[in-house]
Amino acid sequence: MKAIVFLLCAACAGAFAQRVDLPPASFTGTVRQIDSTTLTLAWPEQDDLDISCTHNTHYYNGAQKIKRDKIKPGDHVTVDTKLDLYLRPEAVNVRVLPPEKQ
Repeated sequence: MKAIVFLLCAACAGAFAQRVDLPPASFTGTVRQIDSTTLTLAWPEQDDLDISCTHNTHYYNGAQKIKRDKIKPGDHVTVDTKLDLYLRPEAVNVRVLPPEKQ
């Protein structure tokens, strides 16, 4: 009997659960480090931000698509993100920005 009640509660919870899609967020900063799974973005006067990279992440220099290994520490980038299943930022597009004029 307890198992049936549990299954009914689980079915009801699943039926009422809603997925909320949040709008994408963009972050701009300097690449501290990048590898196949993580891009660490340095922000002025704030803690570094780790952003997950996946096989679905796209990398660009201007309008040209590039490979991840073309992005190096010190590059100024904008990262378009979404939230992954664990509610951490996941990179969708990484765009190298032109060098800042001094």
